[in-house]
Amino acid sequence: MAGSGRRGPGLAARRAAAWEVSESEPESEPEPCGPGAAAAGSPPAAGPAGRPRRRRAPGEAAAGRRERERRKEQQALEKRRERERRKEQQALEKQRRREAAAAWRLLRPERCLRLMEVCADPGLLKDPGSDAWVKVLSSLDCKCSFEPQAIPCSITWRRNMPSTLSTPDGPMVKTEEEKEVLVLVEPEDFLKRLFSLTQSFVNAPSASQPDLNQVLPLAGLEGSSTKTYSLAVVGLDAYRRCNQEQRRQRALSPGKQSPSSQPGPELAMTQEEILEALVVLQLWGNIEVLFLDTWQEFGQHVSALTKAIAKRPYKRQLESQELPFCTAGAWASGVRVEKDGTGLWQVWKRQIQQFNRVSPATAAAIAEAYPSPSLLLQAYEECSTEDEKRLLLSDIPVKSDVSGKDRRVGPDLSRRIYLFMVSTDPDLVLDLSM
Repeated sequence: MAGSGRRGPGLAARRAAAWEVSESEPESEPEPCGPGAAAAGSPPAAGPAGRPRRRRAPGEAAAGRRERERRKEQQALEKRRERERRKEQQALEKQRRREAAAAWRLLRPERCLRLMEVCADPGLLKDPGSDAWVKVLSSLDCKCSFEPQAIPCSITWRRNMPSTLSTPDGPMVKTEEEKEVLVLVEPEDFLKRLFSLTQSFVNAPSASQPDLNQVLPLAGLEGSSTKTYSLAVVGLDAYRRCNQEQRRQRALSPGKQSPSSQPGPELAMTQEEILEALVVLQLWGNIEVLFLDTWQEFGQHVSALTKAIAKRPYKRQLESQELPFCTAGAWASGVRVEKDGTGLWQVWKRQIQQFNRVSPATAAAIAEAYPSPSLLLQAYEECSTEDEKRLLLSDIPVKSDVSGKDRRVGPDLSRRIYLFMVSTDPDLVLDLSM
């Protein structure tokens, strides 16, 4: 306790001396600690890199916020415009696809005839037999009009294509002229033209071009170089036979002849001279001549030509596709099979007809006996011996439309069909005659 009493006053004296301030040293002022203390008495605080912090001007923060908001609005506007542009492109693409699909439907073979218009010259109606070909033409599902043509007694074709699919006043029609021109020539006039043509190149040099305007005057016609011309002559053989009979009668009674009844030189043309003139027309002018016996045949020819012209855009579209030969149509030897199975029997018959030396009547007889390949395979399984399988089809009767006599399929074709149906050898030769 004594020790602690002595140490106590000394410690208190030292502590009091530590807090005493010398009168010779000025007392330091305490550092200010307010928000504006650094600006009042001390330099600005340095940044992380030792640089002084930049003081923002009044309103600078608000301007920065407004700039950021403007950029966001601009970006949102650009995105909205991009979405609208994409929607417009998609709508245009859908509209284009709809128009292309509608145009393709118009070009289908079952609808293309409705777009065609047959334009015939009124001079074709002067002959009394013209009612026959007009009746045939009226049976087509196309428009027929009679209006004067650039070449008398000729027929041209027009295609009326809708240019737009939907308009307030209905579909607008775009008319296209086809390049085919069919000219009907009377037999007497045709022979006179051919005779003039043959006389023009009889004495002409071999390298000279014949004057085809004597047969078909096209020199003054506009756009004749882009057209394809063909001639149709109705009743030429009957006309020549009639004149030959008249000449025979004149020869029997020479005293009764008059100068006006003398036959023209064109009637003396031989068949070889006529064929030579036709070759000249084909090679030099690309003009085809069709000889018909009746007006009914003329109407059928006009009908077939109209159908061929109507189907041209459809066939051209098919040829532009990737596999133009895979299509349904008689011209491609194809058979269309419906969803309900209609047409499978025709496919089976065509498959049998592909064998060598197999007529349509023979293929039809086999297909009628066994309407499907599975039924034929089932019949082979029911046979007990190999020879019975080979001769299964040999006794099937085949009706012939030519001779009228019934015949059989025969053992050779029966053997070939059997090997084709059951053999697994890809190199097997079915036809022994090859």
